[in-house]
Amino acid sequence: MIETGKSNVKIIPVDIFAVPTTITLTNFRYQTISIGKTIYNLRYPVIDPKEIVKLTEQLRINQENYLSHLKVAEIIDLIARAIHCWTHPDYPQRQLAIKLLPVMTGYNAETIKLEIKRFIRVFRKKELMRFVDTELDQPEILDDFHPQKSGNMTKAFGPKTIFHVFSGNIPGLQIWSLIMGTIVKAASLGKTSMAEPLFPVLFVQTLAEIDPQLADCMAILTWKGGTKPLEKNATQHTEATIVYGSNKAVESIRPLVPMSTPFLHYGYKISFSMIGKEALTPEYYLQTVKRAVEDIAVYDQQSCLSAQAIFVERGGNVSPLQTAKLIATELEKYQFKRARADLTDSEATAINRLRSHYQLDAVDNSTIQVFSSNQNTDWTVIYHAKAGFTSSPLNRFIHVFEIDKLENVPLYLKSYREYLQSCGLAAGPNRISALANQLGALGVDRICALGEMTRAKPGWHHDGHFNLLDLLHFVDIEQSMETYAEQFDPDVE
Repeated sequence: MIETGKSNVKIIPVDIFAVPTTITLTNFRYQTISIGKTIYNLRYPVIDPKEIVKLTEQLRINQENYLSHLKVAEIIDLIARAIHCWTHPDYPQRQLAIKLLPVMTGYNAETIKLEIKRFIRVFRKKELMRFVDTELDQPEILDDFHPQKSGNMTKAFGPKTIFHVFSGNIPGLQIWSLIMGTIVKAASLGKTSMAEPLFPVLFVQTLAEIDPQLADCMAILTWKGGTKPLEKNATQHTEATIVYGSNKAVESIRPLVPMSTPFLHYGYKISFSMIGKEALTPEYYLQTVKRAVEDIAVYDQQSCLSAQAIFVERGGNVSPLQTAKLIATELEKYQFKRARADLTDSEATAINRLRSHYQLDAVDNSTIQVFSSNQNTDWTVIYHAKAGFTSSPLNRFIHVFEIDKLENVPLYLKSYREYLQSCGLAAGPNRISALANQLGALGVDRICALGEMTRAKPGWHHDGHFNLLDLLHFVDIEQSMETYAEQFDPDVE
């Protein structure tokens, strides 16, 4: 920390990159963030394609010399120890994240503080063990050949190195991919977005406090997306690529990835909510509305897990129209409690254009009503008396569709099948299995309680796929090999 001038302005250097200790970088750029009398001087390297090759080679060497020799249980323990640091409110890296991320992302400071607190606990030791156990009945097969019921001996091998392309829409989400890669014993090169380049770097710093050699198996860099020379070298000198972000980002990287290497991608998805009439009784309707708004307001619908539309069933004590009005009222309250992030001009224009479209429709169409914040774009509720489906421009813009019964919802989602992600559900226990079966057949891959949509738990099948298994290949030693080899043992009769 540097103090300068009579005003006692503090200048604090902050690296928004991480590389193994044996790598030396010399060409840097800087950005500053001012908070009160403190200036945070953000430093990140300007990388050329040759340095990417050198970096990936060093990561491979570090993986072979250290990470590949760790047991899965040891890796989980090291990660859990790092996570434990973050569970302390006064932990320096957590405090730095809470200070800088609201300025970097524009999200409400209280939201970030609360969501970091919740999110980091997803990776505690018991949760990581559940995560691994969900996909691997015998995690030991990542360590050594392990006997199977078939009679074979089997071992799983992960890639030695992974190139991760992170999106910047949700703070902290990057470490999910980093942790997944580390559990399968892969070194990681992560490319962050300048919209949120901080959290994974802080996490690697924590790992360095716990185990410097493990931290040396990770590198976090930022550059402008679509820089082909860098991304080509990153994809072609690692053994797997994982991309998070828009469909455009996915399609930009896809052609660069060799056919022989795994390519996991998580592009644009749409999520929605369903509210049954049993959740709109006098004793439950207020709680139901608050839960529905939580799924809309947290991180302003920027997550693929956030609701973009809500189906409300007729027959409750509170009608779908009344529910829409209550959601509008609650969004107004939420804005005072945790304000939405400021929008770009294009984002605000998209909301205003769509609002105007529905307001004009509502003049001659009694099945549509528009409820919105006054003189700004803070929140918008579009009520549809006729069931249907459409996506949202995000940023607390929600469609509410009235429907006869929840079982009819899939009829309106068929044309969106490839984009469907999560469903937040408020319904009685006797309906869950049948509704889940319908939604699963339609392509939905996650059904959770209303109010929990943005908080996926360890072990969930992201976009309907495995997290670990899709990165692994398995080697079998057949029983015939063991039997055959026995004859060459001089001690066998």
